[in-house]
Amino acid sequence: MLSGFVSAQCNELFISEYVEGSRNNKALEIYNPTDKPVELSQYRVTRWQNGSAAWTAQMSDALSGTLQPKDVVVVVLDRRDTTKIGVDTPVVLKLRLKADLFLSKDYNTSYSMSFNGDDAVSLDKLNTTTSKYVPVDIFGKIGERPSPAWSDKAPYTGTGTWYSMDKTLIRKDSVMTGVAKNPLEFNPTKEWELNPRDQFDSLGYHKCLCEKTASVKAVKIPQVVLFPNPTQNANNGMVTAITDFVPVAVFCKNIQGANVSVPYSINSASSMVQTQLATADMAAGVYTLEFVSASGERVSARLIK
Repeated sequence: MLSGFVSAQCNELFISEYVEGSRNNKALEIYNPTDKPVELSQYRVTRWQNGSAAWTAQMSDALSGTLQPKDVVVVVLDRRDTTKIGVDTPVVLKLRLKADLFLSKDYNTSYSMSFNGDDAVSLDKLNTTTSKYVPVDIFGKIGERPSPAWSDKAPYTGTGTWYSMDKTLIRKDSVMTGVAKNPLEFNPTKEWELNPRDQFDSLGYHKCLCEKTASVKAVKIPQVVLFPNPTQNANNGMVTAITDFVPVAVFCKNIQGANVSVPYSINSASSMVQTQLATADMAAGVYTLEFVSASGERVSARLIK
């Protein structure tokens, strides 16, 4: 019974992470819960500024590329010029490295990603029959402006703990579909887990009950997440890698392609396998880590020391 219910829910893209960080550190993670690749050119991100319910072209940016099943795309505000200051202050390196797509390069042309806590954000899909876009997921409430952010106490418009400002929010794994209809009220505690400002480690990997979807030959995409990354010698040089399989081998190469020894230990007690890597003795630089499963699956990630 659960399998059929899950299949019915997991049929459309939705926002799986929301980052409203310091300065221009803004990002969205979008998850594909289906069993098929999805062409992102049929989707756009829209910011509903300061309680506005009127759409203009400046508020939206189209996506691009292909999103594989059970995978995510990380969209980051396009502020990459490290010489800029003020409103064009660059996104920090740690977040830039997480990006799959950069949007809203010029604020005068587009500001879909310049949300700041009191703006609703929607993921819209093109209806090819009507040639109009319709929301498939809405964060916040379109037409409502909280002061200064949506919060955890009724009426959820600023009373209590702020959720949509200076926070990173992760969609609960029980959420299997987006909010396609503008809600009567937006209570962020129902679907979102609260995390501190400028937490970026969880971007790039989403766990969801949609992974229980029954399908014929469903495609499984092996993934890995590293944190902290860059290491910055945090936690005495310990870096955690999360994979969806138990590694039987871990290989490390430096930027010249030479093998580098890195001690590691594995904790597979939870649904997400954690591999602890001891990087304290490694020289500063960029490394490629490769994790190998018993069945021959291989997944790699870039580590910055």
